[in-house]
Amino acid sequence: MEYTKFTLDNGLTVLFHKDKNTPVVATNLIYKVGSKNEDPNKTGYAHLLEHLMFEGSKNIPDFETPLEKAGATNNAFTNNDYTDYYIILPKNNIQTALWLESDRMLELAFDTERFEIQKKVVIEEFKQTTLNEPYGDDMALIAELAYKKHPYKWQTIGKDPTHIEQATLNDIKDFYFKHYAPNNAILSIGGDLELNQVKDLVNKWFGDINRRTLDNNKLPKEPTQTERREKKVKRNVPYDTIYMAFHKNGRLSNDYYTTDIITDILDDGNSSR
Repeated sequence: MEYTKFTLDNGLTVLFHKDKNTPVVATNLIYKVGSKNEDPNKTGYAHLLEHLMFEGSKNIPDFETPLEKAGATNNAFTNNDYTDYYIILPKNNIQTALWLESDRMLELAFDTERFEIQKKVVIEEFKQTTLNEPYGDDMALIAELAYKKHPYKWQTIGKDPTHIEQATLNDIKDFYFKHYAPNNAILSIGGDLELNQVKDLVNKWFGDINRRTLDNNKLPKEPTQTERREKKVKRNVPYDTIYMAFHKNGRLSNDYYTTDIITDILDDGNSSR
């Protein structure tokens, strides 16, 4: 896939891919912040903030209605490493997407009532997916066993729902301004557009947003594992289950793809080994 990369003066990285075969355009905005950037005593913030990004920004109280009128679909997700937001809409409505994304990069509304609502939503999600679901805490248990120091040892949903219960609006504001910034984001645009057109539009909507001072705390380095680790847990579930996890190379290693294929061969689908 061919693409052009350029960077605005405020540090926003932009990737553009021209695709003549579709009447729609996709914008994808990644912020380089995930659960690994959280305080061990204040986990789940990255995921909670993802929810708040749909609750209105400084100048646009309603995020969804303009998208509906523009014929758009959109969603987001959070993982250990980054938070991703995407909008897909007819190419002639691309400015709707850039308008909305730029304003919530500038500053969220940080409404107290909506904040409390989303806290409850995230806590219920934690209970539904982790606490009340049979085997729901399996990945959390494995992460705690696999990592001793690195923040990969807790899940994106967080360590404990009390961390979200005790979160204040100022806590989330602080987390937002330390990580949500043009100099900590990557915007990609794909569609039947011209490069000069994309540059003009991106500068129009994002160029005036100031850089921010980022949280550059270095992540603790995970020591090399030298021994087998095992944990037995008793739960009120219908069947016994066994999980085995192995450390592998980082995503930038060529061997990452080899080991990824091995996992598919061994355990993907009914025809796996």
